[in-house]
Amino acid sequence: MKRITKILYLLVLVFNQNFLFSNILEYDVFVENNTNSSCMIYQPYLGVVKDAESMDIKSDKFEITDQKVLILNDNVRIDFPEGILNAGKARIDQENGFVNFKKGGELILKDYFFNSEEGVFDKNKLFVDFTDGETYINNRGFIISFKKLTGNLDNQITLEDISMTSCKDPKDGWQLNAESITLDDNTMRGYAKKVKVKAFDRTILRIPYLPFATSQERMSGFLEPKISYSSDGLDFMIPYYRVLSETSDFTIALRNISDRGLGFEANSRNLHGNNNLRSIDFIYFNNDKEYESIYPSDSDSRWAFSINDSFGDKKNFWVDVDWSKSSDSLVLRDIPGDITLIGSQREQSLKQNVKINGVLKNFQVSVSQEGYQALNPILTNGYKKSPSINFNYFKNFKNVSVHEHLNYTNFVADTIHGFFGIDKNNRFRSSIPNPVEGERIFYMLEISNSMSISGYQLNTSVGVRGIDFDIVDNKINPNSVMVPTFKFDLSTLLIMKSGIQSHILKPRIFYGYVGHEEQDDNPVFDSYKLGMMNQVFNLNRFTGMDRIGDQNFYTLSMEYKRRQMNMNNISFEISQKFYLKDRKVFINNMSMNSMQADMMSNTMNMGMMSNSMNMNTMSNSMDMGMMTMMNGDKDPIMIMAKWMPNMKTMFMASGSYSDQMKKFPIAGLTINHIFDKGKVGYAKRYTRMTGDFNQTLDYSEFFANLQIKDNVSFVAEVKRDDENSSNIESSVGIGFENCCFSFRILASDKNLSKYLDGYRPEAYQYLGDAWDDIIRIESKSRINFEFELKGLNSSFEKVSRFMNNSLLSH
Repeated sequence: MKRITKILYLLVLVFNQNFLFSNILEYDVFVENNTNSSCMIYQPYLGVVKDAESMDIKSDKFEITDQKVLILNDNVRIDFPEGILNAGKARIDQENGFVNFKKGGELILKDYFFNSEEGVFDKNKLFVDFTDGETYINNRGFIISFKKLTGNLDNQITLEDISMTSCKDPKDGWQLNAESITLDDNTMRGYAKKVKVKAFDRTILRIPYLPFATSQERMSGFLEPKISYSSDGLDFMIPYYRVLSETSDFTIALRNISDRGLGFEANSRNLHGNNNLRSIDFIYFNNDKEYESIYPSDSDSRWAFSINDSFGDKKNFWVDVDWSKSSDSLVLRDIPGDITLIGSQREQSLKQNVKINGVLKNFQVSVSQEGYQALNPILTNGYKKSPSINFNYFKNFKNVSVHEHLNYTNFVADTIHGFFGIDKNNRFRSSIPNPVEGERIFYMLEISNSMSISGYQLNTSVGVRGIDFDIVDNKINPNSVMVPTFKFDLSTLLIMKSGIQSHILKPRIFYGYVGHEEQDDNPVFDSYKLGMMNQVFNLNRFTGMDRIGDQNFYTLSMEYKRRQMNMNNISFEISQKFYLKDRKVFINNMSMNSMQADMMSNTMNMGMMSNSMNMNTMSNSMDMGMMTMMNGDKDPIMIMAKWMPNMKTMFMASGSYSDQMKKFPIAGLTINHIFDKGKVGYAKRYTRMTGDFNQTLDYSEFFANLQIKDNVSFVAEVKRDDENSSNIESSVGIGFENCCFSFRILASDKNLSKYLDGYRPEAYQYLGDAWDDIIRIESKSRINFEFELKGLNSSFEKVSRFMNNSLLSH
């Protein structure tokens, strides 16, 4: 608490600061900069002399000695190519090219400014030797006071007993004191010895040696340390950034977490080929003390890595790699990456995919292996596609186009868990050893036509779709399927102009037909039911290729837009899907009638079942309204609306309304507003039944990013589960930035699933039982501190997850 009080006191000092100019900044070569990029702008006047052998010399008094030495006194000004020297007294050795000055002098060069009591300057060799002065280095905005400075500006200079900053007044920013500093112009790097770093006139760091960059170019070096406090104690990280070439770099960070131990993170990036980016991330902790205390029998070393790459010519032949793996399912929850992009604390799986692609004229082919590693310890890795082969053919003939698609996939798995389509009545088994495996072939042919007729747009298509399975060991007897498809899509635009506004009305009628063949005995490998809002103008009822959903329907739609200044400031669309015939194909291996019968049976036996089973049965009884609606002659009314009263404000709403249920099964709202100094947003999503367990999703999110003062910013975000009246995640942060210093503090609190010790799949028959008994909610709090001493730190693009997976981004 005392540390936080000190930090808040420091912030108060920061926000009420007054800047004063250092002596060197009072010269007329500097202009005050009103932005946060740098404190001053260096605008040197370099004189008029261009000839390398010439000098323009001015002085109140001068004399020439026998040794061809020119002695100047009072108001000395020497103009030479690309520079000017002003001094109180100077001695020019014309034969050797040296200029000695005393009584104070200033040397003005393109990238340097020197102010010194006395010194020596060789304009030909760019040699300098100054005493008791200050210098300004333009590439980084450094102001350095020194006792002694000597060296060659084109090579290396050394400064002794120095004080360095990029601030107008170091007391209101940062300052580095050192016994000596070496600046190397060839490597664009500096090296300080016996260093003491101050912030707001308080010493914050003492180290024997400190390297830093002297150029704004992309350079190797240590980056800003990062400090966090969390439920695992102090989390301290020191990143080092290495430039390998113009198109590649490498970052490695030593990281210590108090309760877990010492580890590191690494990220490698390489831009190659035709703008293909290879990214490799790695996290490693050799001895996680906290994990070892909970799971003493498991390996105490924890790691995770990911490889993302694409190489080849995407117009002909290329390979995509998206492969990640971790030592255990909880490592990314316990040790979230800071400079890596392997996964987040809420990630449920890691992809393990490799895909080879080829294109030849109208043909496209791909061969892939697709798999996943579950990051939820109560779930299995599921099916692996090994291999999956896709063939696509496209051909256009004026208004007619032909698309042919063939997919072959082999599904393999040692063990899977139950999911929608495998188990019935939301009773999903924890473990299914030796599951159904086999091959699946999917075929689609579609011939489409598009034409305009008297102001109407007509799109039609006719085709066939088919599925065939070859199951290992004949565990089931699937049916081969081949059905016809037809689509008719007619629309028109009615436009009325009124001044600068245009009112556009788009009526639309859509007819779709997909034939029916029995598929109840066919396996489900990778398919799921498609959301109703995605089925309105769609021949597909399911994701994946395990089912071809039969349907005979038409959809009526009306869309209105008001355009002003090339912007749709009002839009509204209402549509509804009507079925001419009941659907018979479903993804859960049973017909609609058998589903309703099972639900009724479950409802009658509620009192005889366990508490966990009661919850599932109640969910099924709630399903009856939805199932009745699905078996009816129409879907809910789908509504989408958007209103932008101005360029800074946007309202979006969507939803569906069921006449039969007299309720909204789905609803959503998004509000965004941009201020002159910030933005705020609110989002709400509601789904009456979602997921395998048919849970109610009632989720909201609020976000604000505001500029309180010119240098002070505030950011906050709250993600909330309104169904259970609990916060999912909340964050609040405040930041300060001026021309030489920035500081940010972000406090966050996340509710994450905590998996109790000793879980074994064989101990629970159903996932629902394991979920209730094994999982608890655990709050993970964290405070992040970030600071930047501008000019001193090498900059790099930080990976920020603050707005990841935010509804406001969609």
